[in-house]
Amino acid sequence: MLTAILVDDDYPVIRYLSQAVPWSELGIELIGCYYSGLEAWEKAQLNPPDLIITDIGMPKMNGLEMLEKFRAVKPGTRAIILSCHNEFKYAQQALKLNVGEYILKESLDIEQLQQALKTLVTEVGLNRKQHSEMLVYKQKQSQNRAALKEKFLKDTLYQSWDKEAWIEQARSNGILIHAKNYIPLLIVIDRPEEASRVRRMSEYTISFAVENIMQEVLEADHSLFISRYSHKEIVILFCSDKPSKDHQAIYHSIQNAASAVQKYLKLSVSCIFGAEARSPEEIRGTLQRMLREKSQRFYFPTAGIHRFEEICFSMEDIYAEYGSLYAVINDDIALNRDTELRVHIKEWREWVYSQKFHPNEVKECVLRLLMDLQMKTKQLLQSPLPMAEEKLFSVVGDIETLEHLEDWLVQYLEELARKISIFSIKSKRSEVIKAQQFVISHVTEKITLEDMAGRLNLNASYFSRLFKRETNQNFIEYVNMLKLQKAKELLNQSGKTVEEISEYLGYANKSYFIKLFKREMGMRPSEYAAWH
Repeated sequence: MLTAILVDDDYPVIRYLSQAVPWSELGIELIGCYYSGLEAWEKAQLNPPDLIITDIGMPKMNGLEMLEKFRAVKPGTRAIILSCHNEFKYAQQALKLNVGEYILKESLDIEQLQQALKTLVTEVGLNRKQHSEMLVYKQKQSQNRAALKEKFLKDTLYQSWDKEAWIEQARSNGILIHAKNYIPLLIVIDRPEEASRVRRMSEYTISFAVENIMQEVLEADHSLFISRYSHKEIVILFCSDKPSKDHQAIYHSIQNAASAVQKYLKLSVSCIFGAEARSPEEIRGTLQRMLREKSQRFYFPTAGIHRFEEICFSMEDIYAEYGSLYAVINDDIALNRDTELRVHIKEWREWVYSQKFHPNEVKECVLRLLMDLQMKTKQLLQSPLPMAEEKLFSVVGDIETLEHLEDWLVQYLEELARKISIFSIKSKRSEVIKAQQFVISHVTEKITLEDMAGRLNLNASYFSRLFKRETNQNFIEYVNMLKLQKAKELLNQSGKTVEEISEYLGYANKSYFIKLFKREMGMRPSEYAAWH
C-alpha cells in the first residue's frame, strides 16, 4: 500500500478530499493532512510519502517549493497538483517535478482525481516491480561472477597450467591478471560463527560482503584478482611487476580495506601475506600451504597483518604445569574470583604462546581441564552443566586462534563459577540450608515466602529477616535467581518456547517472567535464545 498526504490551505478542500476519496480501495494510506507546504515538509520529511496531493499557492512555502524538497530526499515521490493557477509557467515547473496530473480546482471532479490516483498507483507499482527485478538480476549477475572467480581459483589450486594458458583462461572469464609477479594474500574472517550470530547474517553473506568491500577499496589502486575460497577465507592475488617497490603500498591499502570492513560490517579480518610467485605453479604451492596449514595461524593476533611462516612447534610436555594450573583455576571457580581467574588464564596463555605448542595439544589440554572441572562440579551441583561434553569438544575444536581460545575459556569458566556460586549453600543456620535445598530441588514449582516459612514452622517475617541476614539477599530474589538460571539452561538446550518455560518454572504470568529475565540478563528470553 502506498502512502499519501494532502496539502492545501483551504480547509474545506482538505476535509472534502480526505472523506470523498476511497483511499484504501485505491491501495493508498492517507497519513497526513496539512495546511501549508512548510507544515507538510516539517512534519513529513523524516517519513516522506509516496504520493502528494497539493495546492500551489500557500503561505510560507508554496506547493512547488515543497515538492522540490520532498523530491530531493525521495526522488521517486509522485504528485498531483490541485490549483487555481492555469498559467503555463506553473504547469512547466510541475512537469519538471514529475507531477502526474495538474488539475484546476474550478473543474475538479472526484472521479478525475480517483483516475489520476489509480494511474499513479499503477505506475509506482510497475516501477517498484522493475526496480526489484533489476536488483534480483544484478544480484544473480554478481553471484554468477563470484562463481566464475571461485571456479578459476579452484582450477588454479588443483590443476597444472603453464603461465600463458593460465592467463588466457582467466581472460576468457573476464579476469585480467597478466603480470611478471604475483603477491598472494589470504584474508581470514575472524570468528565467523560469532559474527554471523551478532550480525544475524549467514556466514556466506558475510564473506560475500567482506569480499565486495575489500575489492572496492583495493581495486582503486591495484591490479588484482580476488575470490572467496570458503565462508571464512578470501584469496587475493596482487599483480606486480616490481614486488619490492609495491609491498609498502599494498600493505597500506590492506590496512585501509580491513578498516573499511570493520567500519561497515563491525567485524575484523586477519590478513596473511604469502611468498611472491612468478607462475601458476608457484602460486598453487604457496596458496595450498597457506590454506592447508591452519595451525600456523593459531598464534596470530586477531585483526592483524602477518606473513605466512611455518612454525616449528614445541616438543616440550604441555602437561608439565597442568597440576598447578588446575589447582589455581579450581580455587578461582570455587571462590567465584573473576579477576584472579582472568589473570591465571592470561598467564597460562602467555606461557603457551612462548612455548609454541601445537594447537591440537593446546586444545586437548583445555578439554582435559574442562572435563576435570566439570566432573567435580557435576557432583556438587546435581544439575546440568553449562555445555554438554559433546558440544564442548566441537566448540573447542572449531576455535582457530589462541586469542579466541583464551576469550572463550574465560567466558565459559566465569559462567561455571557463577553457577556454582548460585547453587552453593554458605549459611550455617539449618533453617536457611533447608530452604535453599528445597528451592534447588523444587525449582520448577511455585515457591512463596509464606509457603516456605510454613514448611519450616517459622513466622514469615522472621524467616524473611533470617534469610536476608544469612545470605545477603531476600528469599524471593534467591528463588528467582535459581529459576532464571534454569530458564537459561532450558533456552539453550530444551527447544521449549518462552511460554512453556515460564509455565514449567511455576510463573503464572508470562509477562512477569519476561520482565524478570530482561532485568537480570539485559535482554528478553527470545533474544537470549537467538543470541546463544
